[in-house]
Amino acid sequence: MDSSAKILAKRYARAFMGLDGKAHGSVTAAVSREKLNGLRAIFEAVKPHLKVLTHPVINAGVKLDVLDRILGARNTGPAAAFAALLVRQNRFGLLGEIIRECLRLDHDFCGIVPAEIRSRFPLSAGEVERIEKLLVSVTGKKINLQQAVSESVIGGFEIKIGDMLIDATVRGRLDELKAGLLGR
Repeated sequence: MDSSAKILAKRYARAFMGLDGKAHGSVTAAVSREKLNGLRAIFEAVKPHLKVLTHPVINAGVKLDVLDRILGARNTGPAAAFAALLVRQNRFGLLGEIIRECLRLDHDFCGIVPAEIRSRFPLSAGEVERIEKLLVSVTGKKINLQQAVSESVIGGFEIKIGDMLIDATVRGRLDELKAGLLGR
């Protein structure tokens, strides 16, 4: 996706979420989460029909009819109206990026930091909980920790929080040892 499409997706996401200038509260956070879940549900429903809804030759009226048929009874609420707007504006292809940006905006608004932990084997629930508590104490924010299994990790784990990478892998320690030996 080119940079102009990403900028457009960010603008649409900000307009849809409507969080600018609002104070964080449980009601506002619930409304934000409801909007996000509505968009996700629409995206899952239309996934098999994306080609039709994004095709440049098919006119907006036909696309709106297709969207109405796909959504059926779910064709109410702000997410459905937003999806119809994207169809009319010929921007429905941005929906996936808009959802990612809405999720980022929701996390920023609620003070949630997304993090990913990669290890060779799945970690136990206790290990994940201990790591999550440690990250909460370091960042001072809520952590949304996702776990991924990676064959590239020999042993240990890597944690990615935003742009920061915490490398507690065997390979990382061996690289540090190598650099230390070569640096002397």
